[in-house]
Amino acid sequence: MAFVRTTTFVVPAARKSEIEPGHNLYLAAVHGVKIVAQNTIGFHRGGVWASQLESGDLKIMIYMQFYDLPELENFANTPMVRDFENQLDQYLSPPIIEVYETLS
Repeated sequence: MAFVRTTTFVVPAARKSEIEPGHNLYLAAVHGVKIVAQNTIGFHRGGVWASQLESGDLKIMIYMQFYDLPELENFANTPMVRDFENQLDQYLSPPIIEVYETLS
């Protein structure tokens, strides 16, 4: 069975431009985290979802799927991933991190 790790955070409406192509947040969330995952043994797939909340804020969810839990933990403990999540906590909103086991 595979494991999925999600990281969810909120971008305030006033700062939505930061999640547009070319901005650091966009590059880190959409490309940077996936590059780290692709260079971690056991990576299967991943992506980023965005949904607009009624308040106008953006809810962003990054998901990464790995074949085994130890491989997922290696990804999660990569300095770039840890720094990215710390920056989210410091400058945007506390990230919500969840791990799921798939039933396939």
